[in-house]
Amino acid sequence: MATSKDRARVAVTGMGILSALGDTFDEVLANMRKGRTGIGPVRRFPTARFHSEIGAELNRAIADGAYFTPEEREKYDLCAQYAIVAADQALHDSGLKGNIGDDRRIGAALGTCNGGILSLEAQWTVTALDETRTARYPFYQQGDDLAAHLGLNGPVTTIHTACAASGNAIGYAYDMIRWGHADVMLAGGSDPLSHSVYAGFNVLRALNAVPASPFASRFGLSLGEGAAFVVLEPLERALRRGATIYAEICGYGLSNDAYHETAPDPEGRGIGTAVNMALRHAGTSADRIGYVNAHGTGTQANDQAEIKGLRLAFGERLNELPLSSSKGYFGHTLGAAAAIEFTTSLYAIRHGLLPATLHFDEPRDGCEGLSIIANRMMEKRPEYILNNNSAFGGHNASIVARTHPAKASQDPNPAAPRYAPRRRIGIVGIGSVLGGGVGKGAISDRQAAAPASAKEKPGACAFSLKAFAPELYERRMNRLCQFSIGAAKTAIADAGWPEGREAGRETGFVYGTSRGSTDSIGKFLHSVFENGPEFASSIHFPHTVINSVAGKTAEKLGLGGFSSSLSSGGTEGIVAAAYACGSIRSGVHERFLIAAGDEWSGLSAGIDRAKGLKASAHHPLEGGICLALADMEAALRDGTPVKAELKGFGMAGGEFPFTARSAEALGRSIREAASQAGLRLDQIDGVLLGTAGRPGEEAAYLKAIFDQFADRNVLAVCLNEQYGYGESISSMLLLAAAAEWVEPGVMQHVLAVGVSVNGHAAAAIVGAVETTCE
Repeated sequence: MATSKDRARVAVTGMGILSALGDTFDEVLANMRKGRTGIGPVRRFPTARFHSEIGAELNRAIADGAYFTPEEREKYDLCAQYAIVAADQALHDSGLKGNIGDDRRIGAALGTCNGGILSLEAQWTVTALDETRTARYPFYQQGDDLAAHLGLNGPVTTIHTACAASGNAIGYAYDMIRWGHADVMLAGGSDPLSHSVYAGFNVLRALNAVPASPFASRFGLSLGEGAAFVVLEPLERALRRGATIYAEICGYGLSNDAYHETAPDPEGRGIGTAVNMALRHAGTSADRIGYVNAHGTGTQANDQAEIKGLRLAFGERLNELPLSSSKGYFGHTLGAAAAIEFTTSLYAIRHGLLPATLHFDEPRDGCEGLSIIANRMMEKRPEYILNNNSAFGGHNASIVARTHPAKASQDPNPAAPRYAPRRRIGIVGIGSVLGGGVGKGAISDRQAAAPASAKEKPGACAFSLKAFAPELYERRMNRLCQFSIGAAKTAIADAGWPEGREAGRETGFVYGTSRGSTDSIGKFLHSVFENGPEFASSIHFPHTVINSVAGKTAEKLGLGGFSSSLSSGGTEGIVAAAYACGSIRSGVHERFLIAAGDEWSGLSAGIDRAKGLKASAHHPLEGGICLALADMEAALRDGTPVKAELKGFGMAGGEFPFTARSAEALGRSIREAASQAGLRLDQIDGVLLGTAGRPGEEAAYLKAIFDQFADRNVLAVCLNEQYGYGESISSMLLLAAAAEWVEPGVMQHVLAVGVSVNGHAAAAIVGAVETTCE
């Protein structure tokens, strides 16, 4: 049953790490004390034709020597292997390994920048793809593999906000516990060193030929690899069981620069927004922060922008605040960076030390006058710390943690905003880009999903942003960005919201995509594999991070508020809705956009084959759908028409092919959604189902749904039979259709149920709108 408190406090009770400085925290701290760097010559692949030949590599034996069987090493991409090892360490460290119990819901949030890209590199082609290796590639797969390997049954989500991903994942996991969706969460990040990604940074001339020196005179970053995870659980229960408590997560902030796909806002406004949001939701003033672990990549633009952003939050006090970047130790570990830097900071602080900025000589322009911890660790035990990270796509993540938690009954931050579980959320706008046209306010028109002409395949989308809104189009923009921008712009118009950057700073945006622009990714990898890594395409490289779609949408529409991009392999729409609704109830913003999209390409066809989707009973679907969500009280007060109410959500981990565990996951997600909505299942008037449609799949899940309703004959429809199947947009399609189904006196409550490619379930209850709010 999903339950929550208005101010549930969340503790870090376990940590695990794989890094170039070691695979235990004692080893890592010993090397940090000695001022050692993990950056050295790259041995994984040839680098002689690159601008740099160094990086921070792991000893490969750490991950695959004794931990995995040969069958498991073949089954899991290296990203998944790193994640599993670090997460398993964290679970052991927490004392919960083997002591979870069947009744305890434990989930996982994995942050990654590049996912299973090594499984494509191993083939060195994007045309003649091997199904076994390609099945390991999609961005949701590594998190799903982690959950399956460790036997987790709670919500499983991959966050892919590039280099801010694991910070975002820790924040997301914190919310899953606060909002009652999980009892325990594993959260962290993993990214292995990749030949093609190294080539991409090389062509952007972002690499340093010598070990990175953040904030100092030598410009350029050093890439690294690794993984780190934390175990999060309610502070009250952690204290009761006598767990080791490394810290209390007090709050976090997310934002988007809404500026450029690779360059940061030079004024640091997005970073300042994330930091101030983290402080506000922690109920902590800037004056109480005793240490900042900065993103500090070592590139000139990023370091200068970060310092300006931090000044927006700390003012002149920043000059006196101990600050460092850990990337001189570990390299830039991309999606794992936030988790590695956060956990090693916490472990150092337990020993009375703060991490140093290695290789520091003199400050570069814009970084003068700071209290940078240079080259040697500082002796200090700050009570509050800030962990800061930024990324391609404009995403930023900041975490505030308290290193000396008070008793559960003595909340040190009473000013922190409370979670209001009874706050009502309405769907106030719908925008869709499907088939040959744009749908505003509804998706029920069958022509919306029809091809633009008889020459097009069923489910094809012929939308052109250049024709629809030429001021938002740019040369070489991939089709997925076009679909997403078109759908989001339409949803904003349908909601009657003002457009522009001022309004966008107060609008949250959560985007769901399981694959990103596979056309852009495929073109970049083709440039590497066919032309040679030194000739990698600088045009397509930024889109290998799949949050680039969310970033480009935010940039074009000025969406500078809370911003995230996630993947779940088929339930993205419902997961994004749950994240947005919880954030509204937590006081982040009064309005959110949630969107999802799919795009066809040669690479996507290869993934379909690898995942068995070529055998689906449903034709493929591409396009984009966006919903505008708002606090209902505010919407009704402002006279904004509300189409439907989002009343409850449930998420649970299952498996594929269908088993009893899959049925239990689906049943649990339905029961949790009903519980959060305050409804009995006999109050549900209809069910909308979304599945991939592989042989036997739809029938098995329909039976599992009917089992939840006992002998009651409830109307249940698989929407994919009408529209086709798009891995990311199908569950967003369910929510939009449910909003049209509900109508007072006809259908009061509709249950939308999505099932991922790997068998995880997510459910949402959509209700008809009542004219008053509590």
